[in-house]
Amino acid sequence: MHFIDSTNFERLLKKLSSEGELFVPVRNEENGKLSLSRVDAFPLDENVCFDGYRTVEPLKGFAQFLRSPVAEYPSADSDEMADPDGFPDYIVVGARACDVNSLELIDRIQVEGEFIDPFYKIRRDKLLLIAADCSECGDSCFCTLLGNKPWPEKGFDLSIAKVSGGFVVDIGSDRGTAVFEENKDLFTETREGQIKARDEIRERVASELEQKNKDFPAADKLPEILRGALNDEVWDEIAAHCVECGACTNICPTCYCFLLFDQKLDGEHFQRVQSWDSCQVTGYARMAGMLNPRPRLTDRVKHRYYHKYDYLVSSHEAIYCTGCGRCIDTCSAGIDMRESFKKVKEKAKR
Repeated sequence: MHFIDSTNFERLLKKLSSEGELFVPVRNEENGKLSLSRVDAFPLDENVCFDGYRTVEPLKGFAQFLRSPVAEYPSADSDEMADPDGFPDYIVVGARACDVNSLELIDRIQVEGEFIDPFYKIRRDKLLLIAADCSECGDSCFCTLLGNKPWPEKGFDLSIAKVSGGFVVDIGSDRGTAVFEENKDLFTETREGQIKARDEIRERVASELEQKNKDFPAADKLPEILRGALNDEVWDEIAAHCVECGACTNICPTCYCFLLFDQKLDGEHFQRVQSWDSCQVTGYARMAGMLNPRPRLTDRVKHRYYHKYDYLVSSHEAIYCTGCGRCIDTCSAGIDMRESFKKVKEKAKR
């Protein structure tokens, strides 16, 4: 571990910004929430904030764009991938553990399986990630129910924890080591008091999270509980509140489904576009002849829970939820995933 003071940290970011597009968390003055914003000039804006908790938007948008072209046809180059050098490099600072963990989960689908998404892989490889500890927790945060911590443990290049005067820094990858070695003059060795201060903040936040979520079930038993509740009427009760907006899947850091569609560029040329898709909308699973394996809203709402907490546990040995709580914050119907699981568990006891 190392220490970097606030002035030198800004110098480090300025140097890194010459190597790619730099994004940092900025606090909204009206609601106090953090959002990732591109840095266009230094010194950093006074609202840049490296403490607090996760940003409003998920990290996945840097590797899988909300909407992006993947091919044009007819074209002599239709079978050739675009030059990776044409893809931008991103440096994202302040990603919390829930987002760092989410990228690792999506990697298992997009680049580590039988089929590889080449666009995702290029963007992922060109992403430098400087993660950060949470110094607060939101009312909707529940990472500890998943067995996770409110601080990054892996999956980052560098990780920072804010303490008095600067940041305690962990190195998590070869790329992070290279950044450190190239800028070694900006760092010092950590002192015992700095590590103690970091650990005290970690313990406090973890304790707050456990207290906030003490009435909700831990995730490790949920796959088994769900398998016994597949046809329970509790899903009708939960789905009765859903308005089918798809906000929960779009804001979720581990939802990776996409749609491919074609659009006309001119009279002779067409473009194929990839766009995020949501399993909560009516047409998601619809097939030729208008057949739909999940025609009822209850089926679609239930599918989202089972996909994350059962199906992917069987296929990829992991629950595809990191407890970020964004789905709770964005649901216009006020559906709380923790409350849903509490209902399912209570039904299972009867």
